[in-house]
Amino acid sequence: MNRAMESIPVLTDIIEDGGTGGAAALDRRSAFLGEIEAHLATAIHDHADELVHNACREMEALLLEQVSDRLRAQLPSLIAAIIEQHLRGPGSAA
Repeated sequence: MNRAMESIPVLTDIIEDGGTGGAAALDRRSAFLGEIEAHLATAIHDHADELVHNACREMEALLLEQVSDRLRAQLPSLIAAIIEQHLRGPGSAA
């Protein structure tokens, strides 16, 4: 058991930062924050873009439905008017 204790490495020397350690940590932190900001901006933009496209598709479907309903409602009278005008002959413009 004594041999096992001797084989475990133990840190006994105190390692102090040189003058550049703080600056390097600050640079790493700044780089990390920059990466997070870029990732967040990309993810949020992609999500907003998807939401806008979905909203456009929904509005387009709603508009198509409204136009189709109006055409369905107006088509009988439009057909009747055209048939009546045709039966009156070419000289009778409405």
